[in-house]
Formats: sequence, C-alpha cells, structure tokens
Amino acid sequence: MSKSLRDQLMKAGLATKQQALQAKTSNKKKKKQAAKSGDMTDQEKRRIDLERERQAKAEKDRELNRQLEEERQRKASEAQVRQLIEVNALSRDGGEAEYKFVFENKIKKIYVTNDQLARLERGLLALAVLGEDFLVIPAPVASKIAERKPEAIVMQNDKSGDLTEEEEDWYADYQIPDDLMW
Repeated sequence: MSKSLRDQLMKAGLATKQQALQAKTSNKKKKKQAAKSGDMTDQEKRRIDLERERQAKAEKDRELNRQLEEERQRKASEAQVRQLIEVNALSRDGGEAEYKFVFENKIKKIYVTNDQLARLERGLLALAVLGEDFLVIPAPVASKIAERKPEAIVMQNDKSGDLTEEEEDWYADYQIPDDLMW
C-alpha cells in the first residue's frame, strides 16, 4: 500500500509528527470556516475553474469542428459545380456569332454557333464561368449549379419573359433587318 505524502515526508525526516498534525488541523479548520461563512475553499475554487476551462475548451473545439465541416462542404460543393460545368459544357468550335453579356459590370463577348445563340436567347442554354473561361451549358444543368453556387452562373435568360401573342402581333409591323448586330 502506498503511504500518504505526510507519512512519506515524516519517514524521510523532512517533517515532524507535530508539523503533520498541525497541517492536518489547519486544513480542517479552513474547511469548517469556509462552510460556516459560505466561502469556497481553494480546492473548490480550483475545481470550478478547471470545470470552466474544460467547458470553454469543449465549446472552442465544437466551433472549430463546425468551421472545418463547413469548409469541407464548401469544397465538395465547388468540386460538384466544377464537374457539372466541365461534363456538360457545349463545344463552341466554329462559332462565328458574337454573344455579348455583362459580367462584373463589364461587357464581355464570346463566339458561339448560330444555333447556340438562338438557344441562349430563348433561355434553353446558359453561361457559366469556370476560372477565366465562359462555357455554354444546358439550362437544366444551370439550375442544378445555381442551387449549389449561384455566382457560377453568369447569364441565363428567363423563359417566362417571352412576349405574349398580342405583343408579338404588335411588333410584327416592325421588321428587324437581318444585318443588325448588337
């Protein structure tokens, strides 16, 4: 059996029996006085401080874990967006028609095929940005991307903004020349 520190000190000759008894009684007196006056003993204060520190550390760890999880989810979402854009991007090879759009308060232009131009204007295709490149993607894919990262979709025309039959008839009198380009 291990002996108490008091016993070990007495055996080593570093403390006398009288000193050990005096330390024991002073500890008991302090505890009694603290109990009567409602004060906490040093040991209770230390225990409470340690408990507060433990709770603060646990809260800090929870916050750090939450931030790491958010960062992981953000990276996963960006990877999904990148993959959706790369896989579904339509080739613009041979595109001679200019398509102009606003990106970050600047007018940008890309060259697309005539079919892509018509489909972009009707809202069947959309433009997405990947790094510095602007890619043409189908509208259903653009809506999936917009759910994850809305800023990746540069331009998508709204299909509901089409003219009604009455408005189309009114504009029928004014033919637009074929050579008019914006």
